[in-house]
Amino acid sequence: MKRKDILAYVTMDKNRYLGGKPLALLANDLEEMKSLSEDLAEALKADVCQLKNGDYLIITRG
Repeated sequence: MKRKDILAYVTMDKNRYLGGKPLALLANDLEEMKSLSEDLAEALKADVCQLKNGDYLIITRG
């Protein structure tokens, strides 16, 4: 099984926005968060994973 790497983290909660690596993006609203996640995943040829807290991870494809 191929290892998956986190490429980006997208959230609306500034308390979970830490910066650094992986790239962390702070969205203004739910629509922007979904759009950012989908656009990044497409550009990076990656997958989107929504966490239980509503945030999104952009991860490498397996």
